[in-house]
Amino acid sequence: MIGRILTGRELNLILRLFLGGMFVYAAWSKVLEPSSFAMAVRGYKLIPFSLSNLFALCVSWTELVAGVMLILGILPRKAAAAIAILLVMFIIAIITTLVRGMVVDCGCFGNEGGSSTSWLLIVRNVGLLFGAYLIMAYNDGFLCVFPGRRVAPVRAVESRRLSEY
Repeated sequence: MIGRILTGRELNLILRLFLGGMFVYAAWSKVLEPSSFAMAVRGYKLIPFSLSNLFALCVSWTELVAGVMLILGILPRKAAAAIAILLVMFIIAIITTLVRGMVVDCGCFGNEGGSSTSWLLIVRNVGLLFGAYLIMAYNDGFLCVFPGRRVAPVRAVESRRLSEY
């Protein structure tokens, strides 16, 4: 029952729209005011100061493009993979600041409702990462503009035949 719900196309559509909308919303103020997001990036003290502006631009535009791609259903698995990579990067950055005892503005939504880094942000990002995984694993192209090519799973019978060689 739960497996059917998690792999259902309706949940996949809801996750696509939710994750896409959230990342577009998060990216919007960062794209409009990249300098303030670059300041939040500098607060983490993980990358050199000279690269913080470029990094902030790349992250914010990746969030925006991947979010729009998820909403429209343009290569949704690849867009979800880009979001998953961003989420893993965010999780690692937050963990490193918390382990070092630092409390910084997370920069999650740019100037809109910034919050401090906390373990709760990690839990939220892990949940979002699970949603991105479900999109990557079970998207069947339902209501997608350009779903991309779906790779057929290898059947057990075919894998046995390959192992006989």
